[in-house]
Amino acid sequence: MNKRLLSLALGLGISLSMLFQAAPVQAAAIDGTHELVQFDNKDVVPFTVSKWANGGNFDCTWAPSEVNIENNQMRLSINKGANGYVAGEYSTKKYYGYGFYQVSMKPIKNTGVVSSFFTYIGKNPHTKQDEIDIEFLGYDTTKVQFNYYTNGVGGHEYLYNLGFDASEAFHTYGYYWAPGSITWFVDGQPVYTATKNIPDTPGKIFMNAWPGKNMYTWIRNYDGNTNISAYYDWFSYDAMDGVEGGSYFDSFSSHIVFNAGSQKALEVNNKQNTNGSNAFQSGYTSAANQKWFFIKSGNYYLIRNAATGKYLSVADSSKQNGANVYQWDLYGGANQLWSITPINGAYKIVNANSGKCLNAAIGNGNVEQNKNANSSLQVWYVDSRY
Repeated sequence: MNKRLLSLALGLGISLSMLFQAAPVQAAAIDGTHELVQFDNKDVVPFTVSKWANGGNFDCTWAPSEVNIENNQMRLSINKGANGYVAGEYSTKKYYGYGFYQVSMKPIKNTGVVSSFFTYIGKNPHTKQDEIDIEFLGYDTTKVQFNYYTNGVGGHEYLYNLGFDASEAFHTYGYYWAPGSITWFVDGQPVYTATKNIPDTPGKIFMNAWPGKNMYTWIRNYDGNTNISAYYDWFSYDAMDGVEGGSYFDSFSSHIVFNAGSQKALEVNNKQNTNGSNAFQSGYTSAANQKWFFIKSGNYYLIRNAATGKYLSVADSSKQNGANVYQWDLYGGANQLWSITPINGAYKIVNANSGKCLNAAIGNGNVEQNKNANSSLQVWYVDSRY
């Protein structure tokens, strides 16, 4: 398999696939904004191979024998040991916070087992027990479960139908964790977002495979099958990075977006949190409905309103000049993706679906899309200082 970082990479930065194709473990960025681990040699990376027993519903002991690097992939296995089942778990020594996490993996297809990728505070009783999960339940690997715990409180499970069998080939799974939200991705597409009681404590990155017991309603009964393995091709973490053209957007801060032609700020009516509420331009007020988060998604950005949590979108995925721009829940359409092109200290904001520019309409305060033109009404200043 061609080892490359998926070009979707949320967390602010230029297309990371161009920067880090085939990058070895040692090439991880020293500033910590981007780390890519390819399993060339487990001894040269700052990781821990677990060697203890969780107990409870984990019907195994973590054993180093079940963590193996072969053909530039990591294999986490479940087998029979001298005193019961043994399984593999691999984790970082470092802690990671808000950012974009990705993994290329193939889970185990077997009833009663779980293959996972997650962040977790670890065995530390002195801080919040926060956790964010991607879990495959081996009895049905055509689905993936997303979940999270805030200070040990869960109940946020969401089972997503993949449309393919994850155990048959490597696919990329990930989540973007930001203050107030988690968005999960499958093969570069956002598929689910949670916004309630979101974790805020940095954690270690974990991968494991394990058999369960007394968990029939969740993972079914384990059938005792051994010599079964989950495979991991690479994983990555992205915090913040630069934007093409040398500009810098901090995805964890909100920004005011001013139009150069009208000298007004982009906003939505924060008393209308419904899908389809118009984006428009108005005088600067400093209110939350005039503040926007820019969230990197491949070569594009998602633009989320701070007051409503909804995303700037072209109405009905239109490609017509003059089509309205409004807010909508995140659902992964190209009409919600925008390219940001520097222009003399400001930016043109262009829709990925239509190729047309975000445009301040003349006279009525509306915001629309229109063909690229030499007009100040298509030039926007983005500023986080207000």
